[in-house]
Amino acid sequence: LAEYDEVRPLLAAALPGRGSLLELGCGTSPLAAQLYAEGRYERVVAIDGSKTAIAAQRERHATLCTRGLCYEVCDARSTPFADAVFGGAVDKGLLDAALCSEGFDYEAGLLAGEVARLLSDGGVWVSLSLSPPSVVLPLLSSLPHWASLDTQPHPSAAGVF
Repeated sequence: LAEYDEVRPLLAAALPGRGSLLELGCGTSPLAAQLYAEGRYERVVAIDGSKTAIAAQRERHATLCTRGLCYEVCDARSTPFADAVFGGAVDKGLLDAALCSEGFDYEAGLLAGEVARLLSDGGVWVSLSLSPPSVVLPLLSSLPHWASLDTQPHPSAAGVF
């Protein structure tokens, strides 16, 4: 997917610049650290199901992890966080991974439901995706909490939902 400098203006415009932000399926991407370094968020929590990826992130960003950047091992479809604790959520390909799985509508529904539970009132989920809007929008708009969706095309052919 696109590099941070390419999507930074889209993220800055779409995501609230306050409070806590959640990155879903962070892997070994530097996105959470880059978002935290912007100084717009008091806390950025990045999650992934891979213990290896999270261990690498914690080591790579050890000094930031003592401040407001946090890496946690957990399944994005069922997290340990309280309801409505994040002002924004971002994923860079996690929704695409769910859409490529068997039972994609069920898996994407679990992910979307968990994101809806975690977002505070007025919270925003930005999904950086290579999936065509003709696939993603009907699926998400059919789910509770996601009747209002917007797309932003990106020159790299990635969509932002």
